[in-house]
Amino acid sequence: MANVDLDRATCYHEAAHAVFALKVCGGAVRYVEVDEGYGAASLRAFGGPAENWRHALYTLAGSFAEQLEIWGEVRPESFEDILESAEIEAEDPEEERGDSSHLVRYLEGMGADSFEDLRDEYEEVVRETENEIRRLWPDIEVVAAALKERRLLGAGELEKLLKGAADA
Repeated sequence: MANVDLDRATCYHEAAHAVFALKVCGGAVRYVEVDEGYGAASLRAFGGPAENWRHALYTLAGSFAEQLEIWGEVRPESFEDILESAEIEAEDPEEERGDSSHLVRYLEGMGADSFEDLRDEYEEVVRETENEIRRLWPDIEVVAAALKERRLLGAGELEKLLKGAADA
């Protein structure tokens, strides 16, 4: 297995969440930081399936950006693996739920009536997230590079970076 620069991967992960919050979900970002692997983002609350759709895209964006940077391709987990991870996360009530639990909750909120519908929703979210990652890749790269250097970006810094990337 290749040596993975975890710090660089985290920069891309958090950069993708920030870019998706702003450009895909219509939300706001107060800050994003690498050392805690966290960004304070709020996504616009539309309610219903549309809101769950945006949250699902946002949830997958971080790992997809990591994969694209590390491997040069996106390697999504199977739907069955996502369900298994969500079950494991749910077994420990003391643990904060992870991306798999959140993703399954968002998929269920899209109105799927059966296991097959949930799988279909997941596959569509995977396709759309990968398309958006590729479309927004220049923005993600700019933000990731700044995070690598500065470790923390506030809303104003993020806005300037993205405006500069759009002007380039």
